[in-house]
Formats: sequence, structure tokens, C-alpha cells
Amino acid sequence: MEDSQTKVVDTEREGVIEEMLRDAENQKVELPSDLTRNPVLNRDDKEAPPTIVNKITSAGYVYVWDSRTYHKVPVLYYMLSQILRVKRDDGSYRWTRNDPGKLPKRGTYKCLLHKDSPNRGHYDDLGFRTCLKDNITNPYQVTQHMKSKHKAEWAAIEEEKRLAERAEDRELQRALIGKVISHDTTASADEVVTTIGENAVKEAPKKRRKKRIVKTSK
Repeated sequence: MEDSQTKVVDTEREGVIEEMLRDAENQKVELPSDLTRNPVLNRDDKEAPPTIVNKITSAGYVYVWDSRTYHKVPVLYYMLSQILRVKRDDGSYRWTRNDPGKLPKRGTYKCLLHKDSPNRGHYDDLGFRTCLKDNITNPYQVTQHMKSKHKAEWAAIEEEKRLAERAEDRELQRALIGKVISHDTTASADEVVTTIGENAVKEAPKKRRKKRIVKTSK
């Protein structure tokens, strides 16, 4: 049932794409270029006459909008049909030629390396750089930002977290051992560790055993 519904949506989308392509053909733009502002090439070569760029042409750009974040992005016209067919993981289409008439959504989460990070002092001691990114939309995107933009710093933060968790586990084990010894002053540390292990096994969920029914012949 879902496959048939998806096919209907995709068929309808193809019709929308064809309409968008027709409209976009007359709305191509040229993006600003350094060559437009500075058309003189090899100006530092004193042995050759300067080369001047008279005109710059391309296939033309058109704008598309992210259907959820409303970000406006220029794409080459000949790639527009491909861009308009891009889907998200949930099957929805990401880009549209229809201006949503809304400003892009701005997040409020900061990069972990932002100057206002609560751990900034510690990161300064570690020599981590500062990041200005302060408009990330959610915690998941913060993690993705760290993984893609600050790989070395993210690896160090993760390693520090892992070591801290190990230290916390050891501290908890020592506290548990101390609690057992306080109730049995004759027990050694090794005996306490063994006891803790045995108790953990005893307290582990036990699988229910099925009763065997033995039939006897009369």
C-alpha cells in the first residue's frame, strides 16, 4: 500500500518539477564574480600585455529554497531537475522553487567551542580554537557540526569524557566496597569484590523455565 502511495506522490512530483523547470528557464541569474569586478588578468606580468575579460557567461543560476529551513541557495540551471528530486531520509522532498516567503529558521544552540561555552576556560587550557557558530538548530546538529568542522577537538572531548566515566565507575566501586566492609570488618577487599560479583549474578534477571509435562501410559 505504501509503495503505491509513494508512486503516486512521485508521479505528481514529476509534474511539479516540469512546471518549475519551465518557470525557472526565464528566471536565470548570473552570480557576482571576481572577474566581473576585476576583469584584468596577469596584471603583474610586465613582459606580456594584460588580458581583459570582456564577458562571463554560464548556463545560468536559479534559486531554490529548503522546504523546512527556508534557506535560499543558488544552483546551476542544468542541475535544477536533479536538485528538485533530492529527498530526505523520511521521503519528503528537500528543495523547492516556490519562495516560502519566510526568513530562514535560526537555531539558538552554540558550537561547543564558542566563546560563551561554559567549558571555554578548560578548552583554552587545552589550546582549542574558538568557533563563532551560534545558530545551530538542535543538539544533534551540534554533534554533527563538531564531527565535521572540529574533528580533532571532538575526538579529544570524547576521550576525556570516556576517561571521566571510567574514573566515576572506579569511584563507585570503591564506595560500594567500603560500604560492604563497614558491615563486615573481617572481610578483605578481595572477598568483598567476589561477594559483589556473586550478588550481581544472583540479582541478574533469570529466564523462566518451562515446566516439563511427562506423560505416563496407563
